[in-house]
Amino acid sequence: MNCHAPGENLKSTMPAWAALGSPGARAPVRDLLGASAMEGISCAACHQTIGPVALHAATRGRAGAYEGNPTWISSTTGAVFAMRPEDTLGQRGISNSGYLVDRSWFATAVLPVGGGVPAARADAPRVHARPTEATARYLRSSEFCGACHDVRLFGSDAVGAPERGEHFKRLRNAYSEWRAWADGERRASRAPASCADCHMSTYPGSCAGGGAGDADCPSGTHFESHAPGTYPFARISGASAEATRVAQHYFTSVDVPLSDAFSDAWADDSTLDGAGLPVGLRARRDILLRHTFRFGVGSARRVGATIEIPIEIENTGAGHRVPAGFSQEREIWVEVTVTDARGKIVYEVGKLAAPDADLRDKIFLRVTTDESRVDARGRPLGLFGADVVDGPDVPLWSPNPARGGTTFRGRGLVNLQNGFLRCVRCIGVIDKEGRCQAGAGQGATRADRFADGAYDVDTGECRSNLTGGNELFETYFPVGALDAERGIAKAPDAIVDTRSAPPGVPLTYTYVLDTAGGAPPFTVVARLRFRSFPPFLVRAFADYEARRAREGARPSGAQVTSPMLRRIDVVDLSTARARI
Repeated sequence: MNCHAPGENLKSTMPAWAALGSPGARAPVRDLLGASAMEGISCAACHQTIGPVALHAATRGRAGAYEGNPTWISSTTGAVFAMRPEDTLGQRGISNSGYLVDRSWFATAVLPVGGGVPAARADAPRVHARPTEATARYLRSSEFCGACHDVRLFGSDAVGAPERGEHFKRLRNAYSEWRAWADGERRASRAPASCADCHMSTYPGSCAGGGAGDADCPSGTHFESHAPGTYPFARISGASAEATRVAQHYFTSVDVPLSDAFSDAWADDSTLDGAGLPVGLRARRDILLRHTFRFGVGSARRVGATIEIPIEIENTGAGHRVPAGFSQEREIWVEVTVTDARGKIVYEVGKLAAPDADLRDKIFLRVTTDESRVDARGRPLGLFGADVVDGPDVPLWSPNPARGGTTFRGRGLVNLQNGFLRCVRCIGVIDKEGRCQAGAGQGATRADRFADGAYDVDTGECRSNLTGGNELFETYFPVGALDAERGIAKAPDAIVDTRSAPPGVPLTYTYVLDTAGGAPPFTVVARLRFRSFPPFLVRAFADYEARRAREGARPSGAQVTSPMLRRIDVVDLSTARARI
């Protein structure tokens, strides 16, 4: 609420999130907010912000003092845990809506009278005050973006707590990732680009006059690259005497809103603005994505009856990891096709049967979205639980990319998407490597050899009969059960944030493949592709929302519907070829 409807946070008209028995607590946000709050992050949201919130210690005990969400309280022990370790370094307001709003900046109507002294009048124009220098610096800073673009959840991460000593879960890390990159740039005596230098400038480029058009620009223009921090000059109003440097307010990202409330005309407008940027969101998104990576096939070779194909990926265009934001749901994957001299397919991976088809590293046999189901003890059986089996593209990489690293060998899907983990124990057979194998009557699904382990929300400890990372099992829904029938429906116990591509670090995935009796030479075609949401997640949400609408819990209708799948575009970022 505080990040997506910031105008609401000083009104406190929303019911408390935990007050499940209070009227409206389970109602959709759009049925609770007024029209102005439904504008979301409006002009006023940013331009009423005067700086970061005070440190939690300074506001504790002050009734009504806005802090965002700096702490969480354990439901087990009552212990209070901080979610802003930056506070100890004197850097206020990072993460969880840590901005400070002064609504009087836009709320006072003023009109100059004799002597230039403003006087309030009901019919006067509404203008905002000139910001102080401190506020102006804050609004230009990446720390302003960091107030919302790091999101931290309650509960100690089963990986992050022991590794970093952080007793919270990192859902979104865009600011922290930028800060790590920016610190490295400064150590190398280079001035780092700020968030605004990339997302409010003409970076990575614009369409200049002349040319036959290309992948990024319409006919009669050509793409012209711009460095981060390249801002256009324009008159900022009709009364401006001269052009000045202006910040673009598109805030271009990689998502096209799924709702029909966002018109196709806004997504597809091919008009260029005065700075040469496409007005339509899809074109701007595609330009941003296509200038993010260096992608290619390295020195592929034949070794006896096998071929080795190194796929090289480097994030060269972003000052944070990619995918960023809700990186557990954004797919960036590699499609590879290998054919022999006769045109026979020797190997393929990453193919989609249709734009709304799921990737084939896993197959969902059954998805449960009925939260009313309970077991014999009255505990919920599953909300977004799924029976999952390996698909033909199951990743078989060494080492496991989910644990970090830059060089991998094997086969299967390469997907930079991050993920969710939960603490489990083995109810199958533990092999000599400490992994859980299927026992008698098991192996029909990925999860049937596991049961929930004992996860400690305060410490992040996972008490299991497995160790070495084998005690953490990947699931695919933000909140869910262990499978379609078993396990407590809950948030993940740990969040994977290491599969995404860090800035300026080459990643190499080397395919080691049997030639399958194919005749040389072999042709390799590799494509780097992007999709903002996995279709299985939208289908699950749509199923859940349809049920809630039938139960009368959606006054304005289902919030997610199956037709939204048409907005999940597949974007081709780069293609590379090799001959072996």
